[in-house]
Amino acid sequence: MKISSEFYETLGRLWWSDDAGFDFTSLRYSVNPLRCAYFERQLAQLGAPGKAMLDVGCGGGFLAEEFARHGHNVTGIDPSANSVAAAREHAAQNSLSIQYHVGRGESLPFPDGSFDIVACCDVLEHVDDPNQVIHEVSRTLRTGGLLLYDTVNRTIVSKILMIKLWQDWNLTGSFHLNTHVWEKFIKPHELTGMMRSADLVPGEMRGMLPQKNPAALLCALWRIRTGRIRGGAIAKEFALREADDLDVSYMGWARKQLGAAR
Repeated sequence: MKISSEFYETLGRLWWSDDAGFDFTSLRYSVNPLRCAYFERQLAQLGAPGKAMLDVGCGGGFLAEEFARHGHNVTGIDPSANSVAAAREHAAQNSLSIQYHVGRGESLPFPDGSFDIVACCDVLEHVDDPNQVIHEVSRTLRTGGLLLYDTVNRTIVSKILMIKLWQDWNLTGSFHLNTHVWEKFIKPHELTGMMRSADLVPGEMRGMLPQKNPAALLCALWRIRTGRIRGGAIAKEFALREADDLDVSYMGWARKQLGAAR
């Protein structure tokens, strides 16, 4: 089954609107705060050669803007022209200096060793060739630079939660149909292999899980589906937590090291 990405073009201008739907609002209010806090904590502990950062698959700029506010020199790239336009507009409105480009992760239009940090978040499970994206990320990283990522694990739990509950079932589904395809989810050991083959030394991996118990989560998803919860209220109803469990979504980092053990 092929992933549908058309809604990024049709709704691209609505990235920052509370009317954008659960796809964008959950990413903005639930996923982004958790992963940004984790990444900034890791960067403070690990260090990087500098502040030049690339956000691959930047969408409307949720992650790029957070990193810009933390003092990074951010460049964003995304295949959706409408999403990039929304990102540029919102950054300008907030006086943030971020360079945005239209382009694909499989063929990044930047010289070797251009960046100290590359973020690749909510991307690898959507592309046709994640291995090629990882190799392009590595190519554009300086030696000692860091890859920051998040993606979705291919497990029975993720199939039930991400595909059935959040996407397919009428009572609770709020994602656009085929936004996610279970077969394209990536197991941690598969991602580790891709990174090692691209001179990236894998570091820590941490899970991202809903804070609510299954019954409360079902109720919240139904209330979101029926429009009873929208916008910023999703942050409370659909809050995520960092966990050891990698069965659904997970995030982590890897460091560029030429000649890394494979």
